[in-house]
Amino acid sequence: MLQIELQGETICLLPEKAIYWPAQKAIVVADLHWGKTGHFRKHGIAIPVNTQVNDEIRLAGIVQQYKAERLIVAGDLFHSVHNNEVESFGHWRSSHPDLQIDLVIGNHDILDSSLYTKWNIALHQEILNIGPFTISHDDIETADGFVLHGHVHPSVKLVQNRHMGIKLPCFCQTAGKMLLPAFGDFTGSKQQEIEAHQHIYVITETEVIQWK
Repeated sequence: MLQIELQGETICLLPEKAIYWPAQKAIVVADLHWGKTGHFRKHGIAIPVNTQVNDEIRLAGIVQQYKAERLIVAGDLFHSVHNNEVESFGHWRSSHPDLQIDLVIGNHDILDSSLYTKWNIALHQEILNIGPFTISHDDIETADGFVLHGHVHPSVKLVQNRHMGIKLPCFCQTAGKMLLPAFGDFTGSKQQEIEAHQHIYVITETEVIQWK
């Protein structure tokens, strides 16, 4: 965990690819893409079954560890239409009945509205303003607060030499904005230009490191 200050608030950047906001007892994540592996299998692409399960366990783990009372999702909680993996969210939800869940609708959140109601998920079109922050899925130019957003699935390549390197997910901060990593492990990523960001926080398996 790496603690930083944003807009006068203490924010914890977690190696689980999430933010913990102590003042709100909230976990903030983006781009879980729940059901994506099932969507690919349906189309004949072999994806390990435990990929989705690992995401579920990781999310449950940080909710429990930090005794979070609220889960804020900056878009793409789900990946596509209903499938068995999407239905498994109902079981995950039933294990966290007192957790308040807010979803800023992303471009992949296309489930029937009745499912969001069934799972007691509060939906927000485009933005959610809370405290000094504006939570969104896409990058937005004008906002009331400091923007926390997803959609991009950022990563950076740490180069060891001209021919070798490792690509890692990251948090990217620019003036008035922070780009969140994709929480889901099966999401892919977009490599970021280092010069485009004021600060970059690289995520390893066990810690978050300020790289820039």
